[in-house]
Amino acid sequence: MNTHSNKILEFDKLKEKILENIVIEENREKIINLEPYKDLSMLNNELKTVKDFMDLIEFDGGFENIGFKNICILMDKIKLIGTYLDVEELWDINVNLRTIRVFKNKLDELGKYKHLREVIGNLPNLKSIEDILNKTIDVEKQIKDDASLDLRDIRLHKKTLNMNIKRKFEELFEESSLSNAFQDKIITERDGRMVTAVKYDFKGQIKGIEHDRSSSGQTVFIEPLSIVSLNNKMRELETKEKEEIRKILLRISELLRTNRDDIIFIGEKIIYLDILNAKSLYGVQNKCNIPSVSNREILSLEQARHPLIDKDKVVPLTFEIGKDYNILLITGPNTGGKTVALKTAGLLTLMALSGLPIPASENSKIGFFEDVFADIGDEQSIEQSLSSFSAHLKNIKDILENLTKNSLVLLDELGSGTDPIEGSAFAMSVIDYLLDSKCKAFITTHYSQVKAYGYNEPDIETASMEFNADTLSPTYRLLIGIPGESNALTIASRMGIPEIVISKARNYISEDNKKVEKMIENIKNKSQELDELRTKLSLAEEEAKQDRERAKQEMLMVEKQKNEIIKRAYEDAEKMMNEMRAKASALVEKIQKEENKKEDAQKLQKNLNMLSSALREQKNKAVEVVKSIKRKADFKVGDRIFVKSINQFANVLKINETKESAHVQAGILKLEVPFDEIKIVEEKKEKVYNTHSHKKTPVKYEIDLRGKMVDEAIYELETYLDRATLNSYTEVYVIHGKGTGALREGILKYLKTCRYVKDFRIGGHGEGGLGCTVVSLK
Repeated sequence: MNTHSNKILEFDKLKEKILENIVIEENREKIINLEPYKDLSMLNNELKTVKDFMDLIEFDGGFENIGFKNICILMDKIKLIGTYLDVEELWDINVNLRTIRVFKNKLDELGKYKHLREVIGNLPNLKSIEDILNKTIDVEKQIKDDASLDLRDIRLHKKTLNMNIKRKFEELFEESSLSNAFQDKIITERDGRMVTAVKYDFKGQIKGIEHDRSSSGQTVFIEPLSIVSLNNKMRELETKEKEEIRKILLRISELLRTNRDDIIFIGEKIIYLDILNAKSLYGVQNKCNIPSVSNREILSLEQARHPLIDKDKVVPLTFEIGKDYNILLITGPNTGGKTVALKTAGLLTLMALSGLPIPASENSKIGFFEDVFADIGDEQSIEQSLSSFSAHLKNIKDILENLTKNSLVLLDELGSGTDPIEGSAFAMSVIDYLLDSKCKAFITTHYSQVKAYGYNEPDIETASMEFNADTLSPTYRLLIGIPGESNALTIASRMGIPEIVISKARNYISEDNKKVEKMIENIKNKSQELDELRTKLSLAEEEAKQDRERAKQEMLMVEKQKNEIIKRAYEDAEKMMNEMRAKASALVEKIQKEENKKEDAQKLQKNLNMLSSALREQKNKAVEVVKSIKRKADFKVGDRIFVKSINQFANVLKINETKESAHVQAGILKLEVPFDEIKIVEEKKEKVYNTHSHKKTPVKYEIDLRGKMVDEAIYELETYLDRATLNSYTEVYVIHGKGTGALREGILKYLKTCRYVKDFRIGGHGEGGLGCTVVSLK
């Protein structure tokens, strides 16, 4: 990795933008050390995964990474038997296990994002560990009372003892003889023991142990003798409580140690998801896309923007090298944007090769370059006593020694900083070397000789940054195929420099340079003429396209009208045929009753079928109809069916799938009828009516959602409110805890739009405060 090029292309500054979205502290170093991939297959997998994640953020809400931690480090802390994690560390493991489980379930339910799902893979099921942690630790990150039977008993004794201590103090406060002794009738704590504040002048009236004094000395904190034994007992219980908590933490840590490999596997996925999220958030926030990266030595950027310049101010650039030419030579005046174009090409290449989305069209194509070399800007070195030109020569020497066919080279103002004649000769020689190496290069220059040289070389394309001579300012548009003009004298004239000075300056310009500038002017004029012709041609093509479309529509209208007329005629004929068929059906029924007229009936039926078939074939030829899907028989030989054409029941004798017809027998008649005229006979079945009654499901007047993810909590809350409404509740309590505030915010946002909710408020004193929301139902 070329660190010098990365620095001048400001890749480090770009990484700082990615770091803004990192949550896990240990990942910051990974982003700082981010560099181009060495394997193309791995790079393309990463880019596809980032694309999936960007789509997930834009269209499916992304995922919640609040509380993400490196739980692999936590597992390293308990490698040895006898070591354990504290409560907050266990809370972090629980949050991370739950977060990735919910995220994985979300991806599976969506059924999209193939690459993202493949990268996460099959996660081990550690829901049982989550359940144990949930039963042990509350949302305030404290061990619950019922984490063990011993802990519950200890805390119950502490609670009872605490009440006794308070009662003893209250008895003391109520003694009339001591009414003026207390500074405030409050109980406080010093050195882990319960004391009260006594006025200094009255301290002799209170028998007890002095623990502390106020800064003014007017108040002393005394532990009354009647409280001493109770405080001692409290200290014993607190010691027992700490020991019991240590045992609980040891047991849980042992359970985690047993599942160490699975937890570390999930922890590594979490670390990767944090990096993936940071890359994708940057891409979405900056309207980036994923380019295609291949082994082809090509760089094609479409609508590319420099990522460190305000996207609303920068002018997008479109250019390519590697297809028809290997070197793009950009010319034009200073401050025209040549350097920005060069940096954009280099920085976007580094970003894509490092697995980052780039601020350019998704149609952009980037080659899998081995290295990106750059020599840009004023490189004067005071420490090494090198001039600007010497510093450039040192950089160019390093580039020429290390470049390969699969390198991208960016050279700004090649040959500048020395005599123009020698500088031009040096620039052209370096370009020759680059052409021979067949590498890909972007080069900027303002030397006339180099412009002419580049214009005449078949493997070099010239371009320029557009400059508006009227406003004396650059437009920052890149014009491919047009060398840049030297506008120094034009600008000087517009700025009011005397004409005599301008005229003499023109005389000093050599004839060769005048020819070059004249050539450039002619090329520019021809290019403008071509642009105008292209515009006129585009307008003419658009008009011709519209004319063709109108003619096509008119032809379709005529055909449609013709088709409708023919269709109506055949529909009338078919209607007449149906009436004849009905009369014939009645006649057939009558004839069937007379044995001596069987042959006449069969002839009549045959004639009717022939007439019907002929009419149908003629209609199909004349009227254009939409082709229908070939129909299959939904009956079998021996089935009893109904023939609509003769209004009779019949038995199926033979089925002809090719002709879509069947041979049937109705009484004495044997006929061939199309599938369309056959109706399946269904046996009558008794209807069974099921009655459903909605039963009210009893529910509590409160729901506890603490410790759940926002998506899970809202799903459970919606089900609960549905049941509460069925039970005609008018007010319920939603317990969400204080925590980070994310769960409470998510629930409040949902309640604003819920159809069951009439009003809601934060819980008051005795109702849970900020940890509870009181909901009024409609």
